[in-house]
Amino acid sequence: MNVVVIGSGSWGTALAIKSALAGNTTTIYCRRPEFGKQLAIDRENKEYLPGVKLPDSLQFSSDLKSCIRDAQIVLMVTPSVHVRTSLEAIQPYAHKEQSYVLCSKGVERTTGKLLTTVMSEILGSVGCNLAVLTGPNHAEEVARNLPAAAVLSTKNLDVAIKLQNALHSQNFRIYSSTDLIGVELAGATKNIIALAAGIVDGLALGDNCKAMLLTRGLHEMTRFGVALGAKKETYAGLAGMGDLIATCMSGHSRNRSAGQQLADGRTMDDIMQHTNMVVEGFFATDIIHKMAEEHDIEMPITAALHDVLHQKITPAAALEELMGRNSKIEVS
Repeated sequence: MNVVVIGSGSWGTALAIKSALAGNTTTIYCRRPEFGKQLAIDRENKEYLPGVKLPDSLQFSSDLKSCIRDAQIVLMVTPSVHVRTSLEAIQPYAHKEQSYVLCSKGVERTTGKLLTTVMSEILGSVGCNLAVLTGPNHAEEVARNLPAAAVLSTKNLDVAIKLQNALHSQNFRIYSSTDLIGVELAGATKNIIALAAGIVDGLALGDNCKAMLLTRGLHEMTRFGVALGAKKETYAGLAGMGDLIATCMSGHSRNRSAGQQLADGRTMDDIMQHTNMVVEGFFATDIIHKMAEEHDIEMPITAALHDVLHQKITPAAALEELMGRNSKIEVS
């Protein structure tokens, strides 16, 4: 298969490596021509994924038209804020024989729309297949060929299986799903819980508190997803529990790291101004909190974190508020 990766950051590079290892003709599209030339010379993405050798077969291009024209599978691996503009640039060259796979996690911060909704708005008239790839995947580990798995979801199971077979490789298992909204919402909401997990770690609140947060956080994620049409069982899989565990426990997680910095007294604005990486949880918290209020969905962790981010309460006060809530039946 001819695979094009839109996005030359750490995750885009890691997926390009896996695609090449799976036997696909793989090209990373680089918006900056000089960056693509440097990748080709160094055979290493020193800026975003240092220390990982790029396969000799991996190609680089700054010609968007030729990349898209010849592609059979297009992996969209840009931060959520750039998904719309990237798709708008691609749309004139897209055609119905292609599959576009969203590999970004989050929601569109300016509109609050799901990224698959954005994809449908821009590519729906083309008639191509739209899919989502998500799961407990840190680029640093996937790129180094450590064992990992992901779930690929699209509305058509036959298409999902076709894409699954194309991207599946040794040490990177791909599972298929048709719960498109579930896997996308799980990927967006788990970033919120990861911020809270970083606060727990930063305040040294212990393993019991961390376990409580992950368990109740998963319950909150599931409640939100099911209310919006997702399948409950999706949240017990890689897109839900799997991604939540990896993001809340790993030192690679930028959302968890940002939470630790919040616990240290830094503000959201200060953290964003001093990092070159996008902390999707910051934007997801605002948007998911608003959606929860509009649909009357109870999300106490998200609400508390929203107050912390906007400096209405301190992390310690947020914890006290959550622990002081009335007792209830665990599963209802």
